[in-house]
Amino acid sequence: MAEAAVSEGTSQKLETGSTNQGGGTSTSSNFRQQVSIGDGVSSATISSSKFRIVPGFLGASLSATTLPPITDLDLADLYAKTHALGLKITPQTWQTDADPLFIWEPPLTGADVAGYSYGLDQAPDDVVDTTSTSFDVAAATPNTLSDGVHTFTVKALNSAGNAGKPLSLELWVDTTPPQIVTHTPEAGGLLNASANVTATLADAASGVDASSLSLQVNGSAASVSYAPATGTLTAAGGGWKEGANSLELRASDVAGNVQTPLVWSVTLDTKPPTGTVLINGDADLTTSVHVTLELDASDATSGLSSMLISNDEATGYVAEPYAALRKFWKLTAIRGPQRVYVKFVDKAGNTSSPVSDVIDLLLLSPETTITSGPAGFSQDPSATFTFSCPEGGCVFAFAFDNDAWSDWSATATAAVPGLVLGNHYFRVKAAKDVNGTPGIQLDEEDPSPAERTWVVGVEPSLFSFPKGPHIKLWRLE
Repeated sequence: MAEAAVSEGTSQKLETGSTNQGGGTSTSSNFRQQVSIGDGVSSATISSSKFRIVPGFLGASLSATTLPPITDLDLADLYAKTHALGLKITPQTWQTDADPLFIWEPPLTGADVAGYSYGLDQAPDDVVDTTSTSFDVAAATPNTLSDGVHTFTVKALNSAGNAGKPLSLELWVDTTPPQIVTHTPEAGGLLNASANVTATLADAASGVDASSLSLQVNGSAASVSYAPATGTLTAAGGGWKEGANSLELRASDVAGNVQTPLVWSVTLDTKPPTGTVLINGDADLTTSVHVTLELDASDATSGLSSMLISNDEATGYVAEPYAALRKFWKLTAIRGPQRVYVKFVDKAGNTSSPVSDVIDLLLLSPETTITSGPAGFSQDPSATFTFSCPEGGCVFAFAFDNDAWSDWSATATAAVPGLVLGNHYFRVKAAKDVNGTPGIQLDEEDPSPAERTWVVGVEPSLFSFPKGPHIKLWRLE
């Protein structure tokens, strides 16, 4: 039997504990005790906030006022640091350390601890993994954590195979900076007006930090907005200038990973090209509808791309690649002053105001007149046309429907038999040798042939329709 003694003072109290296996009282206010109580002490009363009671025999009973037991194998604390002498890592917060050191405090009474079992992103088993109170990812395999959320769990085990309550710590790891997936305008792009810059960004872990986004144009900050739902950045303004422009895009994620600045160049060309046009070397007169255009144009920034040519602005322009010489441009076949208009287009799409030149067209070719032949509706399946030229001494070429032009001949008539029902088309042009060169030259023939259309068949009445094949009106262009 052991006895207890108590000594009290003004501000201190010293108390020793005692046990009585035959029954009795055991008290203590500060000492941590462990006793085995059997039937012989089943009637004992025990009161202490620090006692751990392990019944030694079945059938033992305790006082109703006994506090719940304290488990010796429960860990006191679990935390993570960047390394042994490093900073403490805040759990459940995006951070950039991928090889943390996990540290835990052993149970308050560690005499019975045989070791610790731990698991990374899985529950620990009941096998001792280490007798140390730390786990260094940097010394493990693999020696880094992947980006994302990771949970480390550890528990203490004793030699009897009993385990304390597992203790867990959740770390959020992000070591990869955001990615700039696309951007416009692209490197080497050509603009004809300062435009918005757009980019698509992605960050799989912590996400893009909108406050970190910036775009500078020639060192001057643009106004930036960001849509997290689509990952789209839009920037407007900045120090745009004519010619080459340097753009720099910066981005970071929430964890603080900084993307290497994206730097690229874009050319801005807002000024249209300038140029002139001369017809036949600035000649005053031509006898041919086909002339040569001499073009002289330049563009200071992006260079020339194409040109637009027209005889009449109201009827529109013909687009052609830019060339310094345009041969065989056809004037409108009307005697008198003829003007040609030209506009120049640069590679950025800027179009110049029209420039023009005028030349007087004196046609040497004769006019052609159809003097007789069918017109409208005709029941005759054959046709005969006569024609003439006011100048006299002409030769003629003609064609029916889709036939090729006939040879030149002084005969002023043309006939065709056996025409099928339907519409038909006749063309004839006159020519006259006036330049002394053998044969008919292009500028000696009528540039505007005379034409006639007619229909072989019965003209329909208002109340009946002709029998036979359908008759359609058409004209060969």
